[in-house]
Amino acid sequence: MADNVDLQAKHREERGKNAARRLRASGMVPAVLYGGGSEAGGTMALAVPDKVVDYTLQHLGDNALYELDLGSGGSTARIVDVQRDPVSGRLVHVDFAPVNMRERIEVTVPLHVVGESPGAEEGGVLQQVAYEVQIETLPGDIPQELNLDVTSLEMNENLTLADLTLPDGITLVSDPEEVAATVTAPTEITEEDLEAAGVVEEEPEEGEPVEGEEPGEGAEPSPEEGEGPADQNLQA
Repeated sequence: MADNVDLQAKHREERGKNAARRLRASGMVPAVLYGGGSEAGGTMALAVPDKVVDYTLQHLGDNALYELDLGSGGSTARIVDVQRDPVSGRLVHVDFAPVNMRERIEVTVPLHVVGESPGAEEGGVLQQVAYEVQIETLPGDIPQELNLDVTSLEMNENLTLADLTLPDGITLVSDPEEVAATVTAPTEITEEDLEAAGVVEEEPEEGEPVEGEEPGEGAEPSPEEGEGPADQNLQA
């Protein structure tokens, strides 16, 4: 797990679309911290630097922890919701939730396949089926990703999430029987499959030139006028 990200946060007094537009123009993005205040059901309206948050999301993922500097104190928090502009992809709004570093939480982390599968080396097709896994852990132990080792995966076999080797202190929440990766034999395409798919090579009709053959090639030349079948001139 990477170190917590220090993030300068400012209390946001103005509300509304115009205020949010001015805020984004200044390089900040509107945010809220749940459980961070008594107003609006225990939420605190904040403004945070958009570039820092965007960079962190792209390089450390959704489970990064932030040390929010609120001026008069701080709070350890994680992002629970992100809104982006559907056209530009720019951050529009961010929701934070406070984190108790001594309390276990459930999070979803990416799953990556590592190693060389013997079945794939024999010509099989290696397919990753699961791309993320849900775990329970302390906030300070959240991994950026989990790796599934496929060096034991033979032809026509599969690995489930139960085959994951989890770091100490991390508990699997996802279904352990869920298939994570598999190796299958390559599919052989028969002529019947091609015909069923409408991919057939039609035979040329009689008299139609074969591809690559000049028109008239292969046909007996017709005798010219005045010549017999053996190229002999006809006597009048």
